[in-house]
Amino acid sequence: MSKIIHNLQNMEIDSFKKLGEVAKYLNQHPMLRSFLISTGFIVTSELIKLIKNRIKSNTILEIDFTNTIDTSDVDISPIEKLLDPNIISFRSLLEAIEKAANDKKVIGLIVRLSGENHFSLANIQEFRNAVSYFKSKGKRTVAFTDSFCEAGSGIGRYYMASVFHDVYMAPSGTLNLINTQYDFAFIKKTLEKLNIVPDTITRKEYKNALNGLVNEKLTEPEKESMNAIFKSLYEQIIEDIAKDRSLTKERVNELFESGPFSSDKALVNKLIDSTLYGDEVYTTTYEKLETTKKKSNLLYAHRYNSKTKPLYGKKFGRSQQGIIALINAEGTIHQGTSANKYNGGPSIGSDSLVLAIRSATLDKDVKAIVIRVNSGGGSYIASDMVHHEIEASKKAGKKIVISMGTYCASGGYFLSCNADRIVALGATLTGSIGVLTAKFNLKGMWEEKVHVTFDALHLNPDGATDNSTYFSSLHNYTEKQLAEVNSYMDFIYEDFTSKVSKGRRLTRDQVEEIARGRVWTGAQALKLSLVDKLGGLKEAIEVAKELVGIASNVQPHVVTYPKESVLSQLLSSTANNSQDLERRGTPAQASISHSIGISTSIFTKFSTLTKLILLPNNSITSFANTLIYNQKNSNILSMNQSSLISSSF
Repeated sequence: MSKIIHNLQNMEIDSFKKLGEVAKYLNQHPMLRSFLISTGFIVTSELIKLIKNRIKSNTILEIDFTNTIDTSDVDISPIEKLLDPNIISFRSLLEAIEKAANDKKVIGLIVRLSGENHFSLANIQEFRNAVSYFKSKGKRTVAFTDSFCEAGSGIGRYYMASVFHDVYMAPSGTLNLINTQYDFAFIKKTLEKLNIVPDTITRKEYKNALNGLVNEKLTEPEKESMNAIFKSLYEQIIEDIAKDRSLTKERVNELFESGPFSSDKALVNKLIDSTLYGDEVYTTTYEKLETTKKKSNLLYAHRYNSKTKPLYGKKFGRSQQGIIALINAEGTIHQGTSANKYNGGPSIGSDSLVLAIRSATLDKDVKAIVIRVNSGGGSYIASDMVHHEIEASKKAGKKIVISMGTYCASGGYFLSCNADRIVALGATLTGSIGVLTAKFNLKGMWEEKVHVTFDALHLNPDGATDNSTYFSSLHNYTEKQLAEVNSYMDFIYEDFTSKVSKGRRLTRDQVEEIARGRVWTGAQALKLSLVDKLGGLKEAIEVAKELVGIASNVQPHVVTYPKESVLSQLLSSTANNSQDLERRGTPAQASISHSIGISTSIFTKFSTLTKLILLPNNSITSFANTLIYNQKNSNILSMNQSSLISSSF
């Protein structure tokens, strides 16, 4: 025994000697020592991060809709997260649900339906699709609420809930399932009282966005179109609820006719599964999942998303089957650069969207481009620029897939119609193949209501003045001007319908039958060949995979374009030429636009703190005020321009 102890002591002495030699060597080589220390720090940090982000067994995802949910299709930037740490992206919730569906450590999903969030029917359908996918993997889903709206229609909230295995409501709650009435306002008499005279021109009878300015009630084409839309949406809701609640469509229709319901009546009519308070919901769910509160791990879905790898991230090394580019386009379509939420957006600037598409097209690794469009329209010229760029990308060998959001109508449909495939949700509002324009004569209001008088001169005093008031907000169109405007409206309508005919491979007669400015739901559009498939972004990516030959069981590598982040745009130097902009994927003005918008937001958010620590004449305060003042002025300028002549497409 003493010999063994002696040998161990000798080994310990030898170890200390070797450690001493290593320490001496490292002291003689400070660069190596710094490298090893920093490497050790990085490795330790990554290990801590891995442990911290580890998803535990028996995890139950939670979504609480009392939190504010950003339903925008434009990604939340790191700067936005910095300014609003509590912001939750609707898309991140969908991604979390899809990832968790295939995660063996996640056993269920509990969603609290409450709060002031307003989701479109298209949003709800995309959420329902994600929950259905989660259910298809054999995992339990639970939705609960205090009430399906206390004062107001509960259709949207219940439609979202009905897809879950278990639907619970508090005993004091109500389920306001009714045949809701929608009221339309008309301001023709208001404008008359203000002495404002509108000139409105449309192509054609279903292009009704301006009807409220010149009529006192719905026109017959407007009634026809709106009734068809409501019928389509209602049939989708009825069919989905009936399927998920194991009821007949006739029975669900009867329930819509006889609501609203107290909790006991909702239970008797099989609209809910039990009347439970929030704490009771969790206790019941633990029992159904054959677990306990102590053995299970609750985790908010957006936290789960941040702890796990991106759904469509690159797996290992270079993507062998190519990249699918994702471009988000949301808001009114206009010329110039897109606006973000900090400077009046989101909006779709044709320069920004064109360069984003071109950047993805120039990337040899990109095989397909998915463009998520959420827009009710805008500028004809801007829409045409994007349409042309999509055509150029297709000629370069890229496959283009459009994913329609809540809206993809008018100019939104114009820029989408030549894609290889179009995917829309059943409740998407699309079509509106037509054009309109409006001009307001404000002279009567200024002179008679505000007592402002006007006089005029011409750029060329000796020239013809036939069209000098073309863009004036003090005059209606003359007969000559009106003829020219009508001619241009016919030109745009002809161009629009011809592009739809070519892009959707329909005859001109077929297009004319479904055009004329009429809006359709995605479900209707599928039957009319205006779209190719029903679904959300997930389904659009699957279509892109199919087009480029990626196997259905392979998770693709999806990259958002433009690649350059907002922060890198702010820090990037001015481009040397147009090719630099094409590679970067963002316009030259984008950096300035983002900078002013973000700076304004930062200064506004921390204005109270600024006032406390800075003197009134401090240059930083002056700079902040200048930024805010300039942004306000730019908004006023836009408003003034739109009052002269506003065009929508």
